[in-house]
Amino acid sequence: MTDILVIGNPTIDFIQGQYFGPGGPIVYVSNSLSMLGEKKINIVTSFGEDFSIENFTDNINLFRLRSDLTNKFDFDFLSGIRKIHAIEYGQKIKITDVKLDKSPEIIYISPVLNEFSICETKLLMKKFKKSFFVGMPQGWIRKLLGEKVKINFSDIENFPFFDVLFFSEEEILNSNLPLEKFKKLAKILVITRGDKGSSVYMGPESFDFSSKKMNPISSIGAGDIFASIFSHTLFHSNDLIFASELANKIAAKSTMYKGLQSINSDVFKIPTKRK
Repeated sequence: MTDILVIGNPTIDFIQGQYFGPGGPIVYVSNSLSMLGEKKINIVTSFGEDFSIENFTDNINLFRLRSDLTNKFDFDFLSGIRKIHAIEYGQKIKITDVKLDKSPEIIYISPVLNEFSICETKLLMKKFKKSFFVGMPQGWIRKLLGEKVKINFSDIENFPFFDVLFFSEEEILNSNLPLEKFKKLAKILVITRGDKGSSVYMGPESFDFSSKKMNPISSIGAGDIFASIFSHTLFHSNDLIFASELANKIAAKSTMYKGLQSINSDVFKIPTKRK
């Protein structure tokens, strides 16, 4: 078993004003890791009474900062481009809220609306220098304009250096920044491309991996599942190609289910070792 820390706030998701279900990277990540057999998942998060702790498969080591509100996002896909409205949001998380006896082997930084900041992450990296840091920093590039969430990369120069860093193709294209700038932010940069698969950049090398074609019901959470499987598998196998292929298969299968229903034994019923 691996000592793991996951930091970020969950969400309650709506689509065009209609309730969709509970979500957020921290939930998809921790539940995916649980499906892989991990039992030592430390979760530092904040949410209100309207979000059930039972949404976390393994909540034994969950440290919850009580908040009056839970992050609520309303997604709009009608234009073909995902738009987000933030209806409510939970409180911030500080490094002083991370109370662990020893260094985690893997740390997932997964904010949804800057609840765990760049500055706090740098302090955490200084504290746990030997940990394997996985960045899912969508919360750092989301800025509020009223209730509208706008993508803004103005803080990218301050990003810390990750072992593995994930962005979606949509985010990269909206940044209007050269790919080289993103490659300098991590040892391994992964760009998820939805049903087109993923691209992985490691130093001067790059790899493209296709995705298994499915008839999807929902893609919400698939990117978070991909990131969880890829980084966990890479950490244990040091096999980038195997990690990518496995993550693509699981993420593709997860789109056949709605929301957290995508994290089930059928989706994860595939070999976890290269034959």
